[in-house]
Amino acid sequence: MKDLQRMRERFIRDASPVRMGNLASDLLRLSKWIQTGHNDKAIVDLMRKIAWLMEWSGNLTTVELADMQREICRWRRIWPVEKARAILMFRARLMSERVLELSGLNYCNRAGVA
Repeated sequence: MKDLQRMRERFIRDASPVRMGNLASDLLRLSKWIQTGHNDKAIVDLMRKIAWLMEWSGNLTTVELADMQREICRWRRIWPVEKARAILMFRARLMSERVLELSGLNYCNRAGVA
């Protein structure tokens, strides 16, 4: 995350559903990294990136997404919390699923379209 401006420009260049899909992917990555015991500094950096992506979602931002952003920021400030790893792993996965649902990209999966 060395160049926020470049990352922002890259993120907003995509269509809205793609942006939300990328955000969902990063949330799922966060869950997997916690599950596999990935480096805590990298986890914090990923949480920071996720918070920025949520911020840059612009007109896509819903109250629900803003609540997710606040939750990620709170987790980032206190990380690592060994006893809470399973909770954040679960929450990140739920957020990923919800953001994917909001994006509309998972419609193909439900309809059985490959």
